[in-house]
Amino acid sequence: MFYIAAAMAFIPTMIIMYVLLRKYTYPHTEHPYFNDPQFFILFAVGLIAGTILFLVYTYIMNSLVGVVLYALIQCLVLVVVMNLKRFRGVSDSIFYGFGFGLGAGCAGGTGFIFYIATATDSLGDSVDLAGYAFLFVMALAMIFQYSAVGINVGEGIARHNPMQFTVQAMISNLVFWIIVTIALFNSDSVFMYVMAVAALAISAFYLYFAYTREIAGLVRDVDEQNRKGRKKKSA
Repeated sequence: MFYIAAAMAFIPTMIIMYVLLRKYTYPHTEHPYFNDPQFFILFAVGLIAGTILFLVYTYIMNSLVGVVLYALIQCLVLVVVMNLKRFRGVSDSIFYGFGFGLGAGCAGGTGFIFYIATATDSLGDSVDLAGYAFLFVMALAMIFQYSAVGINVGEGIARHNPMQFTVQAMISNLVFWIIVTIALFNSDSVFMYVMAVAALAISAFYLYFAYTREIAGLVRDVDEQNRKGRKKKSA
């Protein structure tokens, strides 16, 4: 069961990583916007952090207050990791935030599929095709959501304004996890699937916005600074 859960989360994670990052690093550009080894280190750290966070989630998932706190803690963990001196004011940080969020989201998605499937089996039932579709949609939503949170917080670190961007991430993350909780509280009705689709739609839009506005905007700023630097050197 674990290998199935891992495949259902890791395959889309790798696809997202490739699609969103390919034009910002080799071989697409001769001047990559981030350091590949550093990105994968943050991705690995995200996998570990995401695993620990999900273990915490399994204890509080039936409490709305606990879920609210969990949504906020997810963002604060990112701030703690990304607010190291090496990341402050550095444009690369938005990509490293994405790497951490992508890894943590992948770990959370894997854990979610595995936990729900094994809990269902332990009750003498089994997950049917519709159930696996629900689990996949929820896992994908978690990957989208935490990736976007990582970009949001990462931009704040890069721009020396972490708390403003973190608050934005917290609001979005809070809405997302409330929807997830509503879905789980209605596991015996079709409303569960409606909420799962809503969670996927919200997280996908959030990631799209973070990628097309925040990453693209910061990259434009970096390109503009580089152009000004070249003009000064040639003057």
